[in-house]
Amino acid sequence: MREMSYSIAADIGDFFECNKSMLDEYLNSMLERDVDAEALEVSRYITEGGKRIRGLLMLYFTNLLNGSIEFGLPAAASLELVHSCSLAIDDIIDADVVRRGKPSAWVNEGLSKTVLVSNLLIPIAIKTVEYLGDEAVKLVVDTWLDVTRGEIADVFSTNRTYLEVVALKTSSLFQLSLMLSAIAAKRKDLMAAFKEYGLYLGYIYQISDDVVDVKDYLDKGKHLPPFAEKLLAWLQIPKGVGSWELILERAKPKLLEFFEKTSEIAKSIGNEKLSTVLEKLPVFIADKILGEGGLSWKAIATQ
Repeated sequence: MREMSYSIAADIGDFFECNKSMLDEYLNSMLERDVDAEALEVSRYITEGGKRIRGLLMLYFTNLLNGSIEFGLPAAASLELVHSCSLAIDDIIDADVVRRGKPSAWVNEGLSKTVLVSNLLIPIAIKTVEYLGDEAVKLVVDTWLDVTRGEIADVFSTNRTYLEVVALKTSSLFQLSLMLSAIAAKRKDLMAAFKEYGLYLGYIYQISDDVVDVKDYLDKGKHLPPFAEKLLAWLQIPKGVGSWELILERAKPKLLEFFEKTSEIAKSIGNEKLSTVLEKLPVFIADKILGEGGLSWKAIATQ
């Protein structure tokens, strides 16, 4: 494993760039250590690629709170296991054939192996955080329950709203990232604030991601999938009349509302350095996602 970067990054993007390969290497070594030999190739396929945003956020805040990156690394890898498995299962449910620029796990490895190995990786993720104590274990279990309940809402067409499903499938993982960092850095006094903050950060991330995806579908003249229809219903746009301009117009005030929520929570922390980072983080996250659709947070915030 290469030498770690222990300095507090002034810029979140720099920290991510400096530490992503370290997290990737640790995750790979963890798979080699804990996964049965027969399932190793499939487990690597399920977990490889991706931005590692959630795991890197966990390490970033552990470091920012004067905790040890090395100490937080197993928990960050656990978080990435949970996220990767959620994507593998989600692709099966949605019949998505591409993930992270390559064939989805179920397409490449088969349905049976993808489901079976995902079932193997989740308890490994849970056991990995045992060193942080029972509270961390419970957080990982509860997060997987939330993600699964979000999938149930999609599959069984329950009455849960778009935002309720986002809270279960997306916000829960951002909440886990922040709360594990508080545990790893021995700052449990921040748990409640981080949980609330993670809810709104997840909203910002998923709405930005869905808006970009909808733009791609409309540009290509493709039929909108169920997630897009839920987004339009939440934005109060009738079926069949959703132009890209109207979708963006309706989404902007929602994004700004949730940004204000994260800003309020950040200012309530009482630590100037931490508050500043928490205020800037949603902009970093939104820009990272919106940039894929040729958009930016600045363009949204100033219109």
